[in-house]
Amino acid sequence: MTKRTIDRKASNTAGYTCFSRACATREKDGCFRGPDYMAEIFLPAFAKSILNVPFLRRFFMKRIAPSGIYEYVLARTKLLDEIFIDALEDNVLQIVLLGAGMDTRALRFKSRNEGTKIFELDIQTTQRPKMEILNRKEVALPEELVFVPIDFNRQSLSEVLPAAGYQGNQRSLFLWEGVTMYLTSDAVDSTLTFIRDSGAEGSMVVFDYIYASVLRRENRYYGEKEIFERVSKAGEGWTFGIEEGEIEEFLSERGFRVIAHHAPADLEKAYLTADDGAFFGRINGTHCIVIASLS
Repeated sequence: MTKRTIDRKASNTAGYTCFSRACATREKDGCFRGPDYMAEIFLPAFAKSILNVPFLRRFFMKRIAPSGIYEYVLARTKLLDEIFIDALEDNVLQIVLLGAGMDTRALRFKSRNEGTKIFELDIQTTQRPKMEILNRKEVALPEELVFVPIDFNRQSLSEVLPAAGYQGNQRSLFLWEGVTMYLTSDAVDSTLTFIRDSGAEGSMVVFDYIYASVLRRENRYYGEKEIFERVSKAGEGWTFGIEEGEIEEFLSERGFRVIAHHAPADLEKAYLTADDGAFFGRINGTHCIVIASLS
């Protein structure tokens, strides 16, 4: 089996996402400013120095970000923040972050948490450096936060989550951000099966995915060719997608009901368009975000 980049070191895409979130906090227009004020603590010194120099920030984002991906990360972060906060306020008992990367929601929203257990799952090569940085920076971790190492392509949730304290038959939220496109179809099915079989009524899963046609290199969407080539060169190529227009059928067959579906145009309207009509930018056309509940 070919050894993947993330088997040897922290995920390149997790690092890019973290840098994008940090850059977004420096946007001049508050309407389009990113909310993840903690993202920059994971950045090396040279990257932090870029954040406060506008022309350098724009230059580096243009060099490393495929068309529309920075805009997508900004919109996705805001949407998933809203879902995370809603779950805390609704007293959901467990939130599971699948492929957490450098996620900071458990830290940023700890004052709103009144007992919700939060499980962060990721491969050790990404999770270990994150934990080391938090320890070195003396960041106080909420007692509700649990780090759980996993390789989604080689281990199942049933192997690792119960041992970490996850309780079945409890109302739970699963956030699966920027992960499915890097998995095998078996790994995706295994994860959805666990969520369906272990979750209580009212449990939800939120994830983003790419269209299956992107894997066939059909080049239908804005920024598609550029992003596909970029992730492939990074050693973290995409392997899973869902056909356009088939998300409801896909999830229904696996025991879920779609609550909301956000295509790129929906995200642009909700998060990149101001009340006065000002427009921040286009979102890469390859990604969608779906919110589903147990049916």
